[in-house]
Amino acid sequence: MIKKKKTIFYLSLCKDKFLTQTMKLLLKNPDTAFNVPESALLKNGNSATLVKYKLDNNEFVIKRYNMKTSRHALRRAFKKSRADHSWHYAHLISKMKIHTPFPVAMKEKRWGPFRNKAFFICEYVEGPTALNYFNDPEIDHAAKSAIAEKIIAIFGLLKSAMITHGDMKATNIIIHNMEPYLIDLDSMTAHKTDFRFKRAWQKDIKRFMKNWKDLPGVFQLFSQLRIV
Repeated sequence: MIKKKKTIFYLSLCKDKFLTQTMKLLLKNPDTAFNVPESALLKNGNSATLVKYKLDNNEFVIKRYNMKTSRHALRRAFKKSRADHSWHYAHLISKMKIHTPFPVAMKEKRWGPFRNKAFFICEYVEGPTALNYFNDPEIDHAAKSAIAEKIIAIFGLLKSAMITHGDMKATNIIIHNMEPYLIDLDSMTAHKTDFRFKRAWQKDIKRFMKNWKDLPGVFQLFSQLRIV
C-alpha cells in the first residue's frame, strides 16, 4: 500500500510499511538529511545530490533533484518531476523482474500545479558498480560471464517493452548478491513508436559498450548487444 498526501504546497508518496513517525518527520523536510554529519555523501552534482541515510535501522539513499538556475526551475515547473519519474519506473521495471533498489518514498515541493524541488528515497543496495566489478582482476572470468549474461537479459526485457534507460553508464548498474541492479532511472523512457525507440535504443547500446572500450575481454562478453 502507498500512502499519498497532497496539498497546495507538496505531494508525497510513501510505502505504508516505511511510514513511521521518523519517516513522517523526514518527509516534512527532506533537506535535513543533507545537513547532518551521520549522512554519507554519495554524489554532489549540479542536477542532483545523493546521500546514504540511516532511519529506523534501515539504510536509504535520498536523492535531491536540484534546480540549477531560475530558468531551469521555470522549465521544470511544468513537467513531471524527476522524482516522480524515478518512482514510476522503479515500480514498472520491478514488475518486469528487473532489479532496482526498492522505492520507498518521493516528495515534490509545489505551488499549486507548479513543481519545484523534489526528492526520491529508495533502499540502499550495497555492492560495486558494474564498472568496478568488471575491472576487478580478482574476479574470475566465469563470474564475470555470469553477470554479463544477466545484464544482457535485462537489455532483452527492456527491448521487449520498448524501454530505454537513457544513461547507460556502467556506474548505473550495481552488482548486489550476484545480481545486477539498475539505478538512476531519471531518463528512462517507455517509447510509443518503433522509430523513436530504435534511435534511443542504439544510443543506450553505444553508451554501454563505450564503458568497455579499454577492456577487450569484457567488450567481447557483451558483443552480442552490438547487433541488437
